[in-house]
Amino acid sequence: MQLLKFELYKIFKQKIIYITFILLMIFSTGFTFYHKSDMSDGIYKQWEGTLTEEKIEQAEIENAKIIEKQDALETGQYFSETELIRMGIYETIAMAENAQRNVEQRLIELKKENNYNTDLEKSILSKVDVSYFAYNQGPEKIIDFASIFSILLTGAILLLGLSTIYTQEYSSGVDNYMLSAKKGRRSLMWSKVAASLIYTTSVVAAWELFNIFWNVIQFGNDGWSTAIQYYFKYYFSPYGFNMLEYHLLQLGFHLLAAYSFALLILLVSSLCKNALISLIINGAIFSIPYLIVETLMMPNWIEDVFHFSFIYMMNVEFFFDQFRTINLFGIPILYPILAIVCMVVIASVFVVLTTRVVKNREVTT
Repeated sequence: MQLLKFELYKIFKQKIIYITFILLMIFSTGFTFYHKSDMSDGIYKQWEGTLTEEKIEQAEIENAKIIEKQDALETGQYFSETELIRMGIYETIAMAENAQRNVEQRLIELKKENNYNTDLEKSILSKVDVSYFAYNQGPEKIIDFASIFSILLTGAILLLGLSTIYTQEYSSGVDNYMLSAKKGRRSLMWSKVAASLIYTTSVVAAWELFNIFWNVIQFGNDGWSTAIQYYFKYYFSPYGFNMLEYHLLQLGFHLLAAYSFALLILLVSSLCKNALISLIINGAIFSIPYLIVETLMMPNWIEDVFHFSFIYMMNVEFFFDQFRTINLFGIPILYPILAIVCMVVIASVFVVLTTRVVKNREVTT
């Protein structure tokens, strides 16, 4: 326990992690500040609830009137704030209705197919329900933050906080005393693993608290029960999650990927005697898959492999925006399930390798 406390102290005493975290928070607010109209809540409340045929038909009629008015607008004339809000509501309702039609059409198509994953896709699609409508800008922005800025925050703070977890002992010579002590190597290694995971949890918890606070004060906390298909990024998603369920999945996937990355940093740090080299290697491993996917043309299956990297696992979006499976001896395995297995296996391998590195390291003179 004393070793764990000491390792936690060494990590959390680094001022650079707090300075960087605050600067990144300030940076993110510049891209995530929006003005919410005071009229929005009242207008949305009129449409909140189950989208019945009558509501959908009314929205179509009202939208047609606005389009007709738009065509008649003269130069210099504009829609009122209320009209703009109503237009957004009608468009969102139309989008939801189209999303439901897409699901129904896909289910009809699947009746004619007999692939290895047909039954699984049917089962998943049958749970999609976009009938509940409400103002959901708060949940949408929280999900968006967790898909974009959280990656930068987690990656940067883990790199800065953990890259020196072994290297600073090598450079100071303290490792000689640790490695010479009875059971010192094993105890030290496991205390560093535990400290790294606690630190990682703290980082994710910190930006999530900020994420919720920052977006709730701007947009409120309504709309968590709306389907993820209301968010354009998941318009074609086959999964029947509401926004609360999906955000919890986001956090789980992000945290698992962050744990795996933290253990990688620990392994690389145990191999390097120079903190800068450790930082560069870990940073390259984290960012290179993104650069490859975004800049190079490659077959889809190779691109998919790169999506099972730390940065895309933290993003999460790739695993839920479409129906994707792998054929394992005729059994369909969903990409989200495969991603979880991969991260658990990779994390376990990193721990085993770190144990061997520490066990075989010789005391320097």
